Amino acid sequence: METLTSLLVDQVRHRILEESIPRIRICLDTLDDSRIWYRPIPEMASIGNLVLHLCGNARQWILAGMLGQLDVRDRDAEFAEPGPLPKDHLYRILDQLETDLVHALPMITSDHLLQTYHIQVFDESGVSVLVHVIEHMSYHTGQIARDTKRMLKVDLGFYDYLDI
Repeated sequence: METLTSLLVDQVRHRILEESIPRIRICLDTLDDSRIWYRPIPEMASIGNLVLHLCGNARQWILAGMLGQLDVRDRDAEFAEPGPLPKDHLYRILDQLETDLVHALPMITSDHLLQTYHIQVFDESGVSVLVHVIEHMSYHTGQIARDTKRMLKVDLGFYDYLDI
């Protein structure tokens, strides 16, 4: 029988590794560098900035904050990057995040979920850390998809494989 811990960790894996990251890749596949780094106004992040931000956030909250890896995040730099960084760079950091999460998520125990972690300026339980990363990833993935659809006026086909 599955435990609540394994059910939650499985949802993190599913929502991030099987939904958000593949959807971000679909968007990157359809866009050229100028569109990936386009900012409608200076105060808005580009799609490229959001990819950097999502990778930094997941690393800081799960890998460093919860599992004790070194926190090397520079959050301000994620938004300050003017681009264009090559699209291959964005794919590489998504691939590395995916690889690191595939290896790290099975290490999460019920003890991790019950502990309190100080991340940025927040004190969060392990459950809260995982829920935050799922929500944060989904939120910005939706922004990336919407921006892509708006620029290209296309359906991204996220659900084409389903009969809904």
